[in-house]
Amino acid sequence: MSNIIRGGPGLGGIQPAQSDYFQATRGGGHGDYRTLVLAPKSVQEAVDLTQEAFELADKYRNPVLILGDGMIGQMMEPVEFKKSVDPTDLPQKEWATDGAKDRDPNIINSLGLQPEGLEDHNLKLKKKYEEMEKNEVRVETDGVEDADYVIVAYGTTSRIVMSAINMAREQGLKVGLIRPISLYPFPMDVIGAASEKAKFMLTVEMSTGQMGGRCAPGEAMGAARFISLAGPEEWCPRQKRFTSKLMELAGGEK
Repeated sequence: MSNIIRGGPGLGGIQPAQSDYFQATRGGGHGDYRTLVLAPKSVQEAVDLTQEAFELADKYRNPVLILGDGMIGQMMEPVEFKKSVDPTDLPQKEWATDGAKDRDPNIINSLGLQPEGLEDHNLKLKKKYEEMEKNEVRVETDGVEDADYVIVAYGTTSRIVMSAINMAREQGLKVGLIRPISLYPFPMDVIGAASEKAKFMLTVEMSTGQMGGRCAPGEAMGAARFISLAGPEEWCPRQKRFTSKLMELAGGEK
């Protein structure tokens, strides 16, 4: 699945947004389920992650969502298809309904009415989600190890933020970037470790503030002060605004 987010609410416009974070990562429908969510920052990465999404969906028998925004949906960038998969190389699907030749019939059914059976199935799914959280976290970091200020941003916002970080570094600030590529599972361990060392953590997103709640001290358990840059001004993120905020934070310490 893919969701290329535009500004809302309702039909909205054609500008980019990241306001479907809750819908994507918290589940958009009925039931105690989770969806793997991957957030590309470029057209090339959108292609790469789409290929990876098919592999993950096949591995876990679970939906995978590519979460992009209107910027990726409208921009043109060169793309290279880096790999191809031969269907004959994929593992045999013992659960598939392929004719029941020389085996008992397979029944795929989402309807369960017996409480005991439903409980067993939910526990089985919970175990699968725990395996996802253990093995499928994807995150990119840049200069986090000795950073006084760490910005957390995903998708195309992270590209603009990286330009601001480079400008701030030219001014002598030690700034790092954490870019979650998987929004579920979320790289809380990486963010928590960074928050133990950094003075400030900034979350930046094109919404009124959704991802930022995940990075708050209550979850990250770090000593850093957390600040969220979200709201109408971030619906069209600007490099100079981010750089100015970093310089303001640095000046406020002195």
